[in-house]
Parts: sequence; C-alpha cells; structure tokens
Amino acid sequence: MTADEPTHRDVDWLEHERLGRLLRRLGATEEELAESRESRSAGDLALELVLRDGHLPLSLQQAADASGLDVEGFTRFWRALGFASAVGPRDRVPADLVAALPIVSQGTTELLGVDVSLGIARVVGTTTARIAEAIVDAFRMQFEVPELTAGVSYSDVVTQYVEITRDSLPAFEALISAVLKAHLVRVASGAWAPDVDSSATRRNLYVGFADLVGYTALSRTLSPADLTGLLGGFEDAVSDIVTAGGGRVVKLIGDGAMFVADSAEAGCAIALELSARLADSELVPLARIGADCGSVLSLSGDYFGEVVNRAARLVALANPATVVVSQAIADLAERSFTFERLPPQALKGFHAPAVTYRLLGR
Repeated sequence: MTADEPTHRDVDWLEHERLGRLLRRLGATEEELAESRESRSAGDLALELVLRDGHLPLSLQQAADASGLDVEGFTRFWRALGFASAVGPRDRVPADLVAALPIVSQGTTELLGVDVSLGIARVVGTTTARIAEAIVDAFRMQFEVPELTAGVSYSDVVTQYVEITRDSLPAFEALISAVLKAHLVRVASGAWAPDVDSSATRRNLYVGFADLVGYTALSRTLSPADLTGLLGGFEDAVSDIVTAGGGRVVKLIGDGAMFVADSAEAGCAIALELSARLADSELVPLARIGADCGSVLSLSGDYFGEVVNRAARLVALANPATVVVSQAIADLAERSFTFERLPPQALKGFHAPAVTYRLLGR
C-alpha cells in the first residue's frame, strides 16, 4: 500500500460522510440520520426521503387527526392497506398517504359501507405491496448487486437510486393510473348479476386451474437461479396465453395458477394452448389443468363457490400435460372441441361421483 492509498477505515469514513451529505440534501433530520446508522441502511432512508418530497411523516395520532378519522378508524384502514399501526420507536405514516386516505375511507364508506371499503383497501394494499416487492427485488438483483460487484461505491449506488426514482416514478404512477382506468372500463362492460340476496356480484365464467407436475421435488434440488427461471417461465406462459386468449389471470401461487374466461370455448382454447406450451418447454415442467364453468361469486377480485371448488379438484384427475373438464364445459363447447368421457370419480368435498371429460382438441 502506498502512502496515498486510503485504508479500509478511511474508505468507511468517506462512505459515511458521502451518505450523510446525500441524506441531508434530501431533507433527513439529525434524528433520522442517527436512527439510520443504528437500525436501517442509508439506502432505505434515501428512498423514503425522495418519495416523501419534503413532507415529514406523521405519528399515528397526527395521521388520524389530519384524515378526519379517530385513531381506531384510521388504524382499520391503515392495517387494511397492509401496514402495521406502529413502526419502531415512533410512528411513520407518509403525509401524502394521509392526504389521500379520506378520499377512499370516507368517500367509499358513505357510498358502499365500511366493510366493502375495507375490502377494497385490502385489495389495494395487497396489489401495491406485490408491485413494490417486484420492483425492489428487480432493482436489487439487476442493478444494485452488479454495480457493487463491479466496484461501484455504495454511496454512488444510492445516489443513482435517488436519481432513477425521481426520473421514473411519475411515469410509472401514470401507467398504474391508466391501467386501472382501462380495467375499470373492461370490468364494467362485462356481464354480471346480483346474487339472490343482492349482497354480492355473480358472473358466469370458465374457471381453470393449472398445477406444475413434480414442482415440490424440483424445488428441493434446483439452484435458486434455476428455480427463479422455472417460476418466471411458468408465470410468463400463463400471463401471455391467458391474456392473448381473452381471459384473466386471477392469481399465481408458486407452482399453480387460477384463470378465468368469459366462455367455455375461450377457456378451452386457453387450456389447450397453455398445456401445449408447457409441454414444449425445456425450462418449465408439464402441467395438469382442471376446469369447470358456471356461476361464481365475485369478491375483491377473486372468485368463490362450487364451480371454483370443482375446477380445483379436477386438477388431481388430470394426467401430466392434459386438461380435465366438467360436464358443463363439455356440453357448452362440444361443437368446437372434442372430448373423451372419463370414468366417474369421486371428488373431495362433493357427494356424488363426478362426470368428467378429457379435453382432446378442436
């Protein structure tokens, strides 16, 4: 080492000073700087600072007062959105969220009632939490880790994070808003009916479930990179094929997926294409697919009822790379597709043996 080269301790001190100057420029208080040194990384605080845009977070009591709710009412919506009521030694409720919350909490409550409003808040919370995790994880693995591995200092990486967030977030927020508006129009234009008690929406849908064969055993043997590629390939195939076929992916659960379509014909086409795509894939295992069609209860973006339960049970009757469907689907789609009747089999949760069919093709 030459006399001009910094020691490890010098490098740590320089990084500390650089990060401190950045955080102060972004508006960090001395209390926040001290807290970040003790319990959180400077990168986390930098992101919070750039997102709050100069507006200090509020305590739980301040947030309740500002939103026009009592603490109990604010806490119900805060938890429904997916947040704990208290974080660390002091509450940190973003000021912009507090400003927006009354629009939802009070406006929707007056129109729809407390329970429905809380249900909508839960959907918003779970959906946006998943978006946030996807974005943060992607940036960590595709940007932060490669930069640090290449020798870029942590303070420079954090500075780049701040710049990227400032430049990109407004456009991303606009995208989410535009997509929401388009989906509102799509859903509103679909067929629906109230249930017998006029308490929930019902829709007639094709409901399908797809499960990967042998996933549990594979997950124990694959490397994290290979498992990530497998799950990513499965999600890509499901999303591409279901959406291209006019259906909707309701949820992805690791090695499984639930999807719906407006007609039996559309659902059968999606199921066949998905089964074939996965059978041809060198990355993703084969899949079993089960499906039923009929009236389902629509609640918070998900579907429930006998049709959904039967579709989920039919998956177990399918051989790898095959699709098993109910009598209802065979009756509705018999002019467009060919089916092979299977021996009646018992389904868990259903009393009578099920009449089922293997979907063969067009």
